[in-house]
Amino acid sequence: MTSALRLASVALASYAVASAMASILIGAAWRLGMRPDDTAAPAARARRLVWLRAVPSMIGLWATFGVVLPAYVAFEPRRAYEDVGPALLTLAAAGVAIIAAALLKTVRLALATWGAQRACLRASAALVTTPPAGFPAFVVDDPAAGVALVGVFRPTLMAARCVVNACTEAELACIVAHERRHLLARDNVTRWIMACAPDPLRWTSRHREIATAWHDAAEDAADDAATGGHPMARVDLAALLLKVAQLAPPSGWAVPVSPFVEADRLDRRVRRLLADAPAVEPTHRPAVSVIVAAALAVLVALLGVTTTLESVHAVVEALVGAGR
Repeated sequence: MTSALRLASVALASYAVASAMASILIGAAWRLGMRPDDTAAPAARARRLVWLRAVPSMIGLWATFGVVLPAYVAFEPRRAYEDVGPALLTLAAAGVAIIAAALLKTVRLALATWGAQRACLRASAALVTTPPAGFPAFVVDDPAAGVALVGVFRPTLMAARCVVNACTEAELACIVAHERRHLLARDNVTRWIMACAPDPLRWTSRHREIATAWHDAAEDAADDAATGGHPMARVDLAALLLKVAQLAPPSGWAVPVSPFVEADRLDRRVRRLLADAPAVEPTHRPAVSVIVAAALAVLVALLGVTTTLESVHAVVEALVGAGR
């Protein structure tokens, strides 16, 4: 195998191993109850869940480009050709499969979302509300569209005509405020990225549980933004959710959208709106910059210890020659 192919194989194998190990750790931690506190403010909870879900891919990238490749490039003898064993080839193939599956789903969902937008907008009219929505919003004739923010790069609010005709100005303003929060938080982008995460965790039930927890947190944040935390507004929103669910039964979009109502999560949202006061965003947030600086310091220290990199290279060499 040529030096370029060996380098690519080592990178792919490293990513497969590191992301798989991190996926196992995150899955185990989630099962053991190590997750964001349900009593935290929804927006803060959603952010923590996004970072938690991103750990396997981030660890895979860090291990590959921050440790393994620097060690391999620094200590690998310069030779044009070298036979490699089946272990490296198998792990490299696993890396290709993980990344290819993620890229394929990324493209498929992007095209499906674009197609769904075009299909809904064929027979549509601008949605006029007071105050104005402030972002693209349309009335569509298909009742199955319900009410949803559709799209990844240019999200558009789609509202079925039967819903718009049955709602008051105040109710429409509440719907728009809810979906505006999804827009500002870039929730559709997050849904898309989480669905296409390039790591083995994506194929497990733990991924679905983390994604569902994030979805609930994002919906709670949007509900709180729409009501401003006022008790009567929360009661009105609960009634509006039930009303919209009856007018346009949730159909379950097959693309990344932020629907106003979902059948399987409706009961939870209504109960929360009627029972709980909204959580208050904490005034003190974790010092993210300090955490990032500490991680960079550890990385620099690791890269600066030659013996550590030599050990990493020794492991890689053993993998390259395994079964040869």
